[in-house]
Amino acid sequence: MRRRQTLKELPPLWRGQKQRNKREGERKGRRGKRNWDPVDVRPTSHHELIFYSVSSLLCNKFFLKILKMSMEYTTLKQISRDKDNSKLKVRVIRMWDAINIANNHDLISLDMILVDKEGTLIHASIRKNLAQNVIGILDYIGAIEEIKTRGRPTKMRNIQMLLEENKSIRTTLWGNTTHQIDNDFYKTNKGPFILIVTSTIVKSFRGEYQLSSTFATKLYVNLDIPEVAKIRNKYTTMNITNLEWNSNTKDLLLTCNAKIININNKYGWYYVACLICKTKVKQVNGVLWCERCKNQPKFAVPSYRIQVQVQDETGSTTFILFDKGAERIISKTAKELAETQEEIFKLDGNTIPKEIEKIIGNEYLFQLHLDEYNLKYGKENYTVSKILEIEISHEQNDSCKVEEH
Repeated sequence: MRRRQTLKELPPLWRGQKQRNKREGERKGRRGKRNWDPVDVRPTSHHELIFYSVSSLLCNKFFLKILKMSMEYTTLKQISRDKDNSKLKVRVIRMWDAINIANNHDLISLDMILVDKEGTLIHASIRKNLAQNVIGILDYIGAIEEIKTRGRPTKMRNIQMLLEENKSIRTTLWGNTTHQIDNDFYKTNKGPFILIVTSTIVKSFRGEYQLSSTFATKLYVNLDIPEVAKIRNKYTTMNITNLEWNSNTKDLLLTCNAKIININNKYGWYYVACLICKTKVKQVNGVLWCERCKNQPKFAVPSYRIQVQVQDETGSTTFILFDKGAERIISKTAKELAETQEEIFKLDGNTIPKEIEKIIGNEYLFQLHLDEYNLKYGKENYTVSKILEIEISHEQNDSCKVEEH
């Protein structure tokens, strides 16, 4: 015969249920009589799990009470320091940036006034490290990866943006946020893509700042707002040609969105460069000589130097494409094009390969490097340091990237 367990021998959950049933029996005049709910939490002899249908759970008053509590919102009057997981439903009626005037107008927090359905108002603040919205040019899209964090599987994706200060920053997207980037959009549309990422957390890793998404993170691409237009058309060709020289500014990085309308092949589309320093080599007494390295280079290869005429709505000017920029849009190196000829030094410099001619008529966002040659002496041969265009990776369908090689 099975021995009846005492109250102390029962598990806490079962002990509490038994006490509640006992009190309920006393109220109904049936002292000590069992009155079990459909959800049985009693331990069994083999400790097996007991499963119940949805209908039986919905008949349980205790379960319904818990379910109702989980679906209810906490009002602002009910907020207390003892509870840090309240679920609120409020409206933002005013929002502003709290600025530290004494410290170069540095952002302190994002402040707002909230109101709930009862009309209760409260002042809320989001700390600086939790209120970072970032805008920049999309430079890299990584593949979605399945990883484990805290023992649970989750999705992760890295993206990289170029900021206005010509610096790059990496952002890690987590969970469902990874699907806010539609790869098909970037495959079928031409860049540049100006990306806005909201509600990110700032982290520091190995001395570099990185961003991480939160549950509130949203991604917006090419919004029709002034901030996006400012980045897209940061400098026009007229702005560039009218830049005034400043003795304190020896180098300048800027971006310009323009269309290639012609290729000036007066000086050819390539030069033979030292493999070490990329400087043009010369033939001296029948041998190659590198003026920068001050020696005879062991290897010399053809390198791009394509002089293109570009145009936008304000005018036209001349950009110079070297290996980094040219290889990005031609998809071949100068060496690969040169190998189609019999001898490198017998190439017909007046003939433009078809692979290069294809770039005429295309519009790109150019990153330019201006130096004293341009700023002080007004020379309109502007060096292209990078072409900001999205490339789709053919190795994996769910990733696309633009990287410097």
